[in-house]
Amino acid sequence: IDADGGAPFVTSSSSASYAGLDVDMAAALADQLGLKLELVDVAGNASSALADGDVDIVMSQTSTEKSSTMWVSDPYIETGVALFASNGSTTVPESVQASSIAAQSSSTSAWAVQNAFGDDALNPASDLVSAFSLVETGKSQYVAADAVIGSYAALVQSVDVQPIALLGSKGGYCIGVDSSNQELQKAISAALTAVRGNGVFDAVCTKWLGSPMNLDALSTIEVSSSKSVSAGDDSDEKSAEGGSAETASSSTAGANAVQPGSTR
Repeated sequence: IDADGGAPFVTSSSSASYAGLDVDMAAALADQLGLKLELVDVAGNASSALADGDVDIVMSQTSTEKSSTMWVSDPYIETGVALFASNGSTTVPESVQASSIAAQSSSTSAWAVQNAFGDDALNPASDLVSAFSLVETGKSQYVAADAVIGSYAALVQSVDVQPIALLGSKGGYCIGVDSSNQELQKAISAALTAVRGNGVFDAVCTKWLGSPMNLDALSTIEVSSSKSVSAGDDSDEKSAEGGSAETASSSTAGANAVQPGSTR
């Protein structure tokens, strides 16, 4: 795990008290495999930790991190830039009628809003907590954020919202395994299928996100890549939501993950 990944992925008050979605998922996989779980902080150096034999698996990888040395599983939890609205609202804005959409300034989500709806639709906020506060106080109708991180932020702030659409494609958080260990790759794939099918995955999501994570039913709003974006416009959330509008990454999720103490 990345001990600095931030909530909801990994939180800790000390090295002996790791908690978070990644921790619970790793524990569920270990239990499914009949193994004992040992948590190791790889400090964002997943490939090196696998190559050196320090760990057997690494959490919160993305499909883009697949390499000649790292195999990457299917996502254990899907994500993407989601559009959140007050619970009960199902109206998805159209480009010509887009209303105020809050997003963290200079972020991937902000970039997606500008590309899908135009610059005037964006209501920039200093951070994700502030963005959800804008919806809570009625100053914005929507929030654009990573689906996983946003769900956690809304939960801890007790903001009653739900994702109603995706801005662009889905991605997800995956498990990395040494590319040469095909036996473990097969075992992890089977364990993931079992954990997702036996209710454990939904229980973990409900604990950390407030409800099971299912993005399949959400409509998709096209995000054009043709619109010019100034250098640095999405740099903050690139390091926070994984480098693109499609996925979120473990080693970088901490910069935009909701940090302990940052919520009220």
